[in-house]
Amino acid sequence: MIRRTRAVFSAVRHAFDGLRVRVTLSAVLAVGCALGVSAAIVEATFAHERQHILVTTANEQARVVTAMNPELVPPIQLPPSQSLESGLVQVLHSGKVVAASRELRREPPLWIPGDPQVQTNDYILAGQARDVHVVEVPVSFGSTHDNVVVVTSLDQYDNSLLYVQRLLEFGLPALLLVLAVICWMIVGRALRPIEALRREVADVAAVSGAHRVAEPPTDDEVGRLARTLNSMLDRLEASTLRERRFLSDASHELRSPIANIRTEIEVALHHPDRTEWPRVAGEVLAQDERMGHLVESLLMLARSDEGHLASVDPSTVPTDLAAVADQVVAEVGGRCDGVSVVAVTHPTPVEVPAVYLERIIGNLVDNACRYAASLVEVRVTSHGGSAVLRVSDDGPGVPVTDRGRIFERFVRLDEARDRVHGGFGLGLAIVADLCRAFGGTIDISDADGGGAVFTMWMPLYAGPVAPATPAASPAQGQPSDSEPDRPPMVRS
Repeated sequence: MIRRTRAVFSAVRHAFDGLRVRVTLSAVLAVGCALGVSAAIVEATFAHERQHILVTTANEQARVVTAMNPELVPPIQLPPSQSLESGLVQVLHSGKVVAASRELRREPPLWIPGDPQVQTNDYILAGQARDVHVVEVPVSFGSTHDNVVVVTSLDQYDNSLLYVQRLLEFGLPALLLVLAVICWMIVGRALRPIEALRREVADVAAVSGAHRVAEPPTDDEVGRLARTLNSMLDRLEASTLRERRFLSDASHELRSPIANIRTEIEVALHHPDRTEWPRVAGEVLAQDERMGHLVESLLMLARSDEGHLASVDPSTVPTDLAAVADQVVAEVGGRCDGVSVVAVTHPTPVEVPAVYLERIIGNLVDNACRYAASLVEVRVTSHGGSAVLRVSDDGPGVPVTDRGRIFERFVRLDEARDRVHGGFGLGLAIVADLCRAFGGTIDISDADGGGAVFTMWMPLYAGPVAPATPAASPAQGQPSDSEPDRPPMVRS
């Protein structure tokens, strides 16, 4: 029993989860509330009008009596139209009846001093009328002040009011029912294109390939929704392709060092007595270091994709870009065989942690050293509100057609390069991601004497300037871009 009740409750709740049902119920509820308030106002108005009708009828009959009898002298004239609807009249003088309509001639005074001005009297004319009221109106006949009592019935008015109430009681539900049917049909017709889009998207999700939903030619909400869905499907497809390519390239890059390690160990174990074990250990360590660099690069790219690179610890900034460039040139320059690495810098604070600047400059210098003939120059200046880092070489340069994809992941312009001595194709992708994460940009141009120039623009630090580091001191620093450069510091 409990399970069946829960199933029924779940089915009812599921039925009310539909947008069509919710919109229809909302419209019916809103209109129902508006009609209910209107009906209450109408009923209150009729109730107030009921009292007004009594007083108005009595005042009118009293006015006619005083107009026809300026002095209270017999015979007293009464209004010609006397009925329960227009009002029966009883004229009182000093509490005694001096004139009355025919229906009231046998009645005693209907009002005595102290009674309410308006009274309900169920005994007068019993059986002839219902809802009889007695209204007293003080009048003046010349110099005397007397009273005119008017007896009237609101039976006819009450019948009319009852008819209106019955009409509202039965008409409002019928009107709400008609409204619900109309809303149900209109909402269903409006949601029909959206339901068609949903089915198309469900079909697209069920099959692989570049399928898209049909876009209606209209520029309404449905048309814009279809175009937005197609745009989202484009981005999802592009993201899926990038992810597959990324996994494929990462697997390929990891497979090479793993295969090399396996080959070295298998050969060594096959001829253990003739193996130079120190050389084998060195080869294994070199391949392990290569895999470690690849994994580290992949982790950094993963953090970039998750948007975690730009979370900066305030205690780590500002950083002097020039000091970091000098440090990187000192460390990396020694690995560039036959290539001189020159640093021309001046103090340039930026709001980027030093660890990321080291990665940017190191990757750019490593890339330049692979292609340079004899010279790599690292220059740090400032221009306007930006710090400018230029890394140039005297190599073959980068073709214009390749400059758009050189910052993509696993892109190597020279695919024939030995993978042991070449890179993974991730260094420049990491540089581009770091620049974007900290609000900078990077581009490629041709050097004056041939070769490539990588130029990075990064916003200058806008907060309080940190104390000068030894590399940024006036003795070693470089004046601003409006001043002449100091002699380059050469590290090779």
